[in-house]
Amino acid sequence: MKHATIAYLLGAGAALAHGGHEAAVTEGAGHWLRQPDHLVVLGLAVLAAGLGVRRLLRARRARRQEA
Repeated sequence: MKHATIAYLLGAGAALAHGGHEAAVTEGAGHWLRQPDHLVVLGLAVLAAGLGVRRLLRARRARRQEA
């Protein structure tokens, strides 16, 4: 269930939350960079990815130190 919620939030279903996504069809990925409310979501996604990479690197480093 947890992963299904994440997939929904990252998918097109979440775009139904507010109007104005008609322009996204013509703008494509640029839509995410031109809309202020989307910049917040994009920033949070980058932050989450960064934290995930950091956690992965720490785990790898800990495994190397144990060996």
